[in-house]
Amino acid sequence: MALKHTTPSAPAPSASDTTSYQHIVHDVLAQARPLMERVAEATRMALQARQDQARTPGEHHAMQEARQQLSRLTSVMGERYPDALRKALDQEAAQNEEKPTRSLFSIHFDDLELMDEAQINDSVERARARQVLISAVEGPLADLDALVCAALGLPRVQPEHNPLRPEVFLQALQTVVSQMQVTDQVRHDWMGPMAQALGAELRGLYLAQTDRLKLSGVQPVGYAMRQADGQVVYVAPAEGGVSPGFASDNDLSTAEAHADPLLTLDRLRRLLLGEFSENPALAQASATTSTPESEENFADRFAREFENPDQLPRIDPPATDFAATVPAAFEALQEMNQVSHMMERLGGQRSQASGSAGANPAAPPRKHSGGLGEALSMEVVALMVDNIARDSRLLWPVQQFIRALEPALMQLALADPRFFSHKEHAARRLLQDITDRSLAFSSTEAPGFQSFMRSLMNIAGPLATATIEGPDDFEHVLQQLHAKWAEKDQQRKQERQRAIETLQHAEQRHLLAARISRDLWLLPDFGKVPDEISRFLLGPWAQVMAQARLTTTTGRADPGRYEELVDALIWSAQPELTRANTGRLARLLPKLLAKLREGLASIDYPATRTEAVFELLMELHQQAFKPGPRVATQPPAPPPEAQAVAPPVPLDDDDPWVAPSEAKESGYVDISQSPELESVVPAPESTSSDATAAPHLAPLAPLAIGTWVNLQVAGHWERTQLSWIGSQGNLFLFTSASGRTQSMTLRLLDRLFQQGAMQVLTEQTVVDEALDAVAQAAMRNSVESRL
Repeated sequence: MALKHTTPSAPAPSASDTTSYQHIVHDVLAQARPLMERVAEATRMALQARQDQARTPGEHHAMQEARQQLSRLTSVMGERYPDALRKALDQEAAQNEEKPTRSLFSIHFDDLELMDEAQINDSVERARARQVLISAVEGPLADLDALVCAALGLPRVQPEHNPLRPEVFLQALQTVVSQMQVTDQVRHDWMGPMAQALGAELRGLYLAQTDRLKLSGVQPVGYAMRQADGQVVYVAPAEGGVSPGFASDNDLSTAEAHADPLLTLDRLRRLLLGEFSENPALAQASATTSTPESEENFADRFAREFENPDQLPRIDPPATDFAATVPAAFEALQEMNQVSHMMERLGGQRSQASGSAGANPAAPPRKHSGGLGEALSMEVVALMVDNIARDSRLLWPVQQFIRALEPALMQLALADPRFFSHKEHAARRLLQDITDRSLAFSSTEAPGFQSFMRSLMNIAGPLATATIEGPDDFEHVLQQLHAKWAEKDQQRKQERQRAIETLQHAEQRHLLAARISRDLWLLPDFGKVPDEISRFLLGPWAQVMAQARLTTTTGRADPGRYEELVDALIWSAQPELTRANTGRLARLLPKLLAKLREGLASIDYPATRTEAVFELLMELHQQAFKPGPRVATQPPAPPPEAQAVAPPVPLDDDDPWVAPSEAKESGYVDISQSPELESVVPAPESTSSDATAAPHLAPLAPLAIGTWVNLQVAGHWERTQLSWIGSQGNLFLFTSASGRTQSMTLRLLDRLFQQGAMQVLTEQTVVDEALDAVAQAAMRNSVESRL
């Protein structure tokens, strides 16, 4: 089996380019203090203007307090900012060298339940400030990215490798602000104008550094452009060396979910915590009288039960404390109007979806009186389903099937809000298992896809029109699907298990061989033999000794007497010693050669790999029987692939030896036998928008068992899933939907990834990504509500 791939030629940065880049970073750090002082002064003036325009005494006092505190602490912030910026730059460099980490400016659905109100507010402030910065510097930042990446020797623009990104400056600013002994309100009043002032400063800084790099002779590299469909393509610089406008990925601007303004980050967190389970005041807004339901579909009954914007509940204001209670009553009325608007929109979506799909009317949900909680639950379900159904990794029949389950999921969200907060909830696992298993098929014509869809329609399909009482309905379906899939997976499971056991044995043998190799390398006479003999002992023969120890049933310390042969082989490879005792050599040679061949056969080691070693041994042995001084031996010329070999060293733990029979059992691909490819075959159309045919230059992130990838094999792409990882993290086994196995080392895996011959489809599950998109939509609403 041949894997074919190509390596993009990355031009190395010149010394002058690297020096220019280093000078820029040094100058930015040197200018950090005056930059911070200018930001503080611009913020102080903005606060003064707001104070002059204040309409209430409370606002006037707040702006005055924020301005006075800023004036008092400007010098302290100026002193601390350079160190905070240096630490942020160092942290950014460390993250680029290691593995990708979560952004400080993004939010994840499953983290919300663990966050308090202060953390939510901090996240929103961070995201709002980031949005302001990116809007201010988008054009100049694109040009600087292209030049900095050129100075770093990258063949393509990768904005994440530019340490001068606005997020780094913002992170340092927020670090310094958080250290100031002021109230949360003062920090909040600072951050808005500070972000605007920092954006103006960075825009000027980026323009100046861009001119500096151009004057030093740095030429911008190609640029990454995000297309309308979300894919990223690489283009050459425009005329004049100016890169097309492109900002760092903005989680808020690129989120596909368009949530109702009612869904904010704080309300989403409260929904996960169950704080909306009882809300009598809002319950009146959604309660209506009961009517016959026999022929109503889900959307009609939903609209009838929850739509009634004209009949808002009357709020009786208290007799006292008018100024404090009227704003709260107005907010409640506004919130109920938003609930009504959301229900109307959701009802329309449900009717449209059922009409276009031609599905049977869904069973109506049970009546609840949660008001805002119900509205938010329905909105989250709608957004989650929409995100899953839009996921380009899923084939269109799977997308439509998920949409058909939406009424059942909405009923469940009303009956059991734990659906959102409990990751192991039966309904959430059902969605995850369906979408994850569907990734095994790259097209609707793929073998087994029709059978997969039939099992979904027959077993899970009835959920679309069922009356959902709780999670048990989904648990029952999940168990039936697992049982159905298990019947088909049994034979493949046995084959996969045999491959895993084979690789585990090869891994254990290699780890033991590496220890044996290190012991052999320390033998006193080891350096007295030719390098070819040393490499043979440290490599293949160490594997032979390890195999014997792993498979012995006698309990002997040296099974097969292969360790005993090492001393004899080292002695026989020194003609100056053997010439003095040719009789012993003559008696030894037949046993020695037979034992060598026996040992190599035990690990199925190819004879072609040891021909040169045996020829050298024969020449050394013949010298012992020739009189006179030893003639310098010229070892046979090594094959072309073995030229310029380093001195003998003990085995490392990276690339284990896998015997041909073991390779056949596990589909092992040897990196030394994988030919280069002149051009990478275009990726299948069904791949994720994040998996483009452009070469990947970032390091391969750690893969988890269950990850689906596209792997280029013998000139065509194959969809396969990571099934097993070795205990040392150096061996990987992939299994396709047809049961075909492929195994390889981490070194080859990373090489394929870098060369575009392997594409990761599921760094995160489809359901988790869909829920994270909901959180990002809520974040966007929270940011926009504070602008």
